[in-house]
Amino acid sequence: MTALPEPRQQAILEILNAGGQALVSDLARRLDVSEMTIRRDLRVLENQGLALRVHGGALAGEKSRFTHRLSLNSRAKAKAVAKLASALPREGCIYFDGSTTILNLVRLLKGFVRLQVATNNVETFNCLAAVRGPSPILIGGSLDLRTDNLIGPLAIRSIEALAFEKAFFSAWGLEAGSGLNEVTVEDAEVKARVACRSRSVYVAVDSSKLGVTAGGIWQHGEKKSALSTDLESTDARLDPFRKMFSLIL
Repeated sequence: MTALPEPRQQAILEILNAGGQALVSDLARRLDVSEMTIRRDLRVLENQGLALRVHGGALAGEKSRFTHRLSLNSRAKAKAVAKLASALPREGCIYFDGSTTILNLVRLLKGFVRLQVATNNVETFNCLAAVRGPSPILIGGSLDLRTDNLIGPLAIRSIEALAFEKAFFSAWGLEAGSGLNEVTVEDAEVKARVACRSRSVYVAVDSSKLGVTAGGIWQHGEKKSALSTDLESTDARLDPFRKMFSLIL
């Protein structure tokens, strides 16, 4: 492999686009360079919006975009979210994160005319605006093209101006050791701030996310958090999380 960075980075992109993801160690072996060199290349590609670094490797750039995530595991997401329907309040202020999982809750809000719903995702905001009932609030910030969420200091400032009765989240992954995690540290920071501003927290993840890790970890407030999945409550895959959450049946 040439020592020039541009051809090497193009080779990395071809590998990522072919498989969707790759480990740093595998890329280093295939391209015959050090893992440190691969990490530098991935940083460059991420800054260009062409790749997304995660724990131990990287994803093709589009894998974390909203439109790509929208088509993944749709039945499992809908099943997990359906268990949260009874938790939706009819008034007050709540929060929906920018996940395609929580997006499924929007259609349940028709007629909730005394409810305000804040979100940091433009697609979710537009869907909320199309429902006759709740008043949508868009959390301002910088658009992160890795996830299509609004992040940064302005987003944090907006969140700190609000208080939420309930917050509804999904996550990139849920792992027994690290807990909830996201592919970007910035997105994790937004979720952590919202959790701190909320009386109670609800997390919905489909079973494909159990055991998955990424670079951004956020705390959900264990004493006030509930977990919903597409699994039956007796499923052994939920055992590592029973002390972390109250499980919604």
